[in-house]
Amino acid sequence: MRANCEEPWPLALVYAARFARVGLERAPEQLVQSLRALGDETRLRALRLIAERPRSTEELAPLVGLSESGLSKHLRVLAEADLVTTRRQGYYVLYTLNRLALDRLPAELTGFVEAADG
Repeated sequence: MRANCEEPWPLALVYAARFARVGLERAPEQLVQSLRALGDETRLRALRLIAERPRSTEELAPLVGLSESGLSKHLRVLAEADLVTTRRQGYYVLYTLNRLALDRLPAELTGFVEAADG
């Protein structure tokens, strides 16, 4: 049930038809998490830069126009969605594109991210 009270429509209660709910399955959690992670312009720009080559937070921050701590939050979301992997190289943590995870997403999105590759 949903209540609609937005202008310009009149106040109404909307009930879902029983037949519409039967067989409706939830989207895979990994897909939902990936799409949520990619639903932010900053994360898309960072992912596109990471697609070119592995990069550290220190290198990415000025390229996307954020502080290192601000960017770290975005990179953590990408890592939790398994879109990037991390590895430590001395003092730095390098972020690398997880191409297998990217290949599971729509072709238009993959094309946008990999356009930076050449």
